[in-house]
Amino acid sequence: MDEKAYPFMEHLKDLRKCLWRAMIGVALAMCGSLFFSKQLLAWLQRPMESVLGDFSHFVVLTPHEYFFTEMKAGLVAGIFVASPWILYQLWLFIAPGLYRKEQKLAFGFVFAGAFFFVAGAIFCYLVVFPPMFKFFVGTLPPGVHGNYSIGMLFSFATNMLLAFGLVFETPVVVFLLIWMGIVDIADLQSYRRYVIVMAFIVAAVLTPTPDPLTQVMMAVPMILLYELGLLAARLCLSRKIA
Repeated sequence: MDEKAYPFMEHLKDLRKCLWRAMIGVALAMCGSLFFSKQLLAWLQRPMESVLGDFSHFVVLTPHEYFFTEMKAGLVAGIFVASPWILYQLWLFIAPGLYRKEQKLAFGFVFAGAFFFVAGAIFCYLVVFPPMFKFFVGTLPPGVHGNYSIGMLFSFATNMLLAFGLVFETPVVVFLLIWMGIVDIADLQSYRRYVIVMAFIVAAVLTPTPDPLTQVMMAVPMILLYELGLLAARLCLSRKIA
């Protein structure tokens, strides 16, 4: 086999192994989460129920909607529960290309990645959902009451949770890029104005709603998390040099 092609094929095999292991972890976590699917759905309904008050009412549009929504609830919960395992598999894939000192960051990468992923979802649930749902319900004219599908509400809510979870990985990504020498910290500091613009563009793409409130509530934390990544890298590099 060609010497240049062989390493590439080996990387593909390693990627396939890591993906399979990650999917098995998600599947096992999903099986455990299915026992709590009803509680998960009730938890996701709560922000909307608090806004609707006495008009709180949810419907299903098809006979199988609630069943498959419960299955999806287990899947999404499985992704969050298995996030440390998923990140560990990602680390196993990229670790062979790192120096030995960099490979020691495995625990920190997995812990920080899982922490910020879950923190993003919690931030979305506690901070973003209440004003966002209040805004949308407030746009209804007098005399119009919404019949909200449980499946559509769940899809909307989980998309938001996953989007915020990914956005909250910003400091981890920034830190790793600097620590591995892929980019220089001074360059990233000089890109602040572009980061602000890109944050709002990414927020507009990731948020499933066109309202500016949701986009601002995603873009602003993204910018602050970018600065947090720079700060963490600066502190760690100063200790590394010392």
